[in-house]
Amino acid sequence: MPQTGTVVIHDTHSKVALDTPWNVIVLNDPINLMSYVTMVFQRVFGYPRQKAELHMLEVHQKGRSLV
Repeated sequence: MPQTGTVVIHDTHSKVALDTPWNVIVLNDPINLMSYVTMVFQRVFGYPRQKAELHMLEVHQKGRSLV
């Protein structure tokens, strides 16, 4: 004799909307070393060393950089 009952199907998929990119303005300060700022740009933003150094120099010379 076949079994009867309720079958519950759970939806395990959800749609996640990606956030729009942020504009981060980095300001110059007398506390952090240039090597530290370069390392942060590489780790946080995933920049290659050359691009991270360019932004670090822009912060150092112009007082800010948009990353």
